[in-house]
Amino acid sequence: MNGQDRERLELERAGWERLEHEAEAVWRNSVSGLVYPQGIAISLLREGADPDVPLGPEGGA
Repeated sequence: MNGQDRERLELERAGWERLEHEAEAVWRNSVSGLVYPQGIAISLLREGADPDVPLGPEGGA
């Protein structure tokens, strides 16, 4: 199992929904409904960030 597979399982177990967008996997948070690329979604999950606060272009709220 590679790193992306482990991240996928971690997101699924946390209730995130995997979607396809322009041939890339994106993830929707089941609570907020916001959609993020996998790298950002896993960072939000691991950091415990509030998924209801959209990040700005530089990653700040």
